[in-house]
Amino acid sequence: MVRVPQWGLSLVELLTALVVLSVLISLAAPSFSRILTEQRLRQVSNELRISLVTARAEAIKRGETVAVRPRAQSWDEGWCVEPNAGAGACGKSVIQEFVPSGAIAVVTDDAITFNGWGRATGCPQLALTAPMKGGLCEVCVSVTTDGRVVTASGQCSGSCPGGSNDIAWVGACP
Repeated sequence: MVRVPQWGLSLVELLTALVVLSVLISLAAPSFSRILTEQRLRQVSNELRISLVTARAEAIKRGETVAVRPRAQSWDEGWCVEPNAGAGACGKSVIQEFVPSGAIAVVTDDAITFNGWGRATGCPQLALTAPMKGGLCEVCVSVTTDGRVVTASGQCSGSCPGGSNDIAWVGACP
């Protein structure tokens, strides 16, 4: 009788490989959740940046006041770009609106208003935070008085930035 060699894995070998694979996955999972959180924060801050730039361009084009304001009571529920904006939530003449998905908190004092020359009222800052295991990811979106949008990782300083227009993502998450 001729013996034919059999190819394959024993049950012990298969279980050992599964244990090693599960250990590797458990080590990679925390860094993957950090990447996902940072990506959600980046997406929301980019949408906010687009809305601010759109509001400034519309203010210059129309020669009138245009504001970026919360859709409802909170910025967490989204925001809209609206011309001749009065107080309160978004009205009927919305140019653009955005509703964030996920647990991103947006904090600022009030609506951000651009005059007909594209200049912002004051030096508004929006603090974006996303919860993550082990802390918070934070990004500050600021609008300079001349209307430029500046994004920086970390907490908002409370003072008007005079730096570059670069988007800094290093260190947004701990």
